[in-house]
Amino acid sequence: MTHSDSSLLLDLYGSVEHEARWQVVLDTLRDRMGLESVVAQVLSSARSCLQQVWTARDSVSLRHAAIHDSWANSGANPRFHRQRALRHPDTGIGSDFQSLDHSENEHRAMREGLARCGLGPAFWVDFGLSPNSHFSLVFHRKPGDDRDVNAGEVEFLQQLQPHLSQAVSLWLKTSENAARVRTLEQAISATDLAMTSCDRTLRMAWSNPVAETLLAYNRHLGVRNGMLTGHNAQANAALKALVADAAAGHADVLALGSPGDDPLHVRAVSGANQAGIGAAARDEVLLLIAAPERRAQIVPSALARLFRLTGAEAQLAAALASGDTVSEYAARRGITTGTARIQLKQLFGKTGTGRQADLVRLILHSLSAQGNGTLPPAPVPPRPN
Repeated sequence: MTHSDSSLLLDLYGSVEHEARWQVVLDTLRDRMGLESVVAQVLSSARSCLQQVWTARDSVSLRHAAIHDSWANSGANPRFHRQRALRHPDTGIGSDFQSLDHSENEHRAMREGLARCGLGPAFWVDFGLSPNSHFSLVFHRKPGDDRDVNAGEVEFLQQLQPHLSQAVSLWLKTSENAARVRTLEQAISATDLAMTSCDRTLRMAWSNPVAETLLAYNRHLGVRNGMLTGHNAQANAALKALVADAAAGHADVLALGSPGDDPLHVRAVSGANQAGIGAAARDEVLLLIAAPERRAQIVPSALARLFRLTGAEAQLAAALASGDTVSEYAARRGITTGTARIQLKQLFGKTGTGRQADLVRLILHSLSAQGNGTLPPAPVPPRPN
């Protein structure tokens, strides 16, 4: 690679975090080599016809995507019907002229099909990513330019290939990690447990939706100017001590508020600061927050599917797990207490329990009571006599 190619390499490695920079890379390669188009593809060879898993195009290819996809980038192109399965790792430079996988009739069909798309013959550099997938950088000459890949182009691609392989490897790992993070974020958003993170000063870095709701509508812990704030100085001091202990690797719990006053229970867990890198130097701590006096929100339809209950049985089970008595449930539903007790007996049989306490514990440990992504409402204080 020459000094003039330094900006190309910067853009190539920049594409690891910013996928849009692939177009800049491809435009630079197209103009540098005097070609019609350059396309990057991840292809799956799990089937007899190669399948495009991912594609990036230069700006010219992007403008003509519809006509290119009508033949050149489709199963109609014999290039997608390779009989040779790529081995991992398999790296090489090839061309339409040098391909041994196609008959003379296929080569003729390829030339005619590419011409209809406004493209000349292709050459490429590719390498394996897995036993059933590979990355290809495909270069098409201008229409009417029927030259095969030449020695200068081969030398340039040989110099480019190690950088290309490294950048693609980093890009795939980054994409996989980002996908895992998105999955975790979705799971965390769906849980009923409030989660937030902060540093030793109680400055918040992140919260899930349940925590945002809880911190906005309770009397014991809130947010002010991006800082977690207890209801008084004593609560603030206790919370800071909890976070400091967790940052030092000592997890502990704290109760904010008194029984009967919708208290919050807080558990502090040391965060990524143990890695000692990046933002973790701020001693970030994860706080798990529960409101134990709030009734669990049970989804009867989920109960019915999980335990094979009827609709009426699931309604009773959900009510009992939320704190109702059999009599209260019967009155609210407009049925006799005897009918409700018959349904309860049926519940015992279907769930393998023999006591109401065992039934409630079973339900509260099931997914019907978790993963709703909503916070139960605060308990209604008793009316004064």
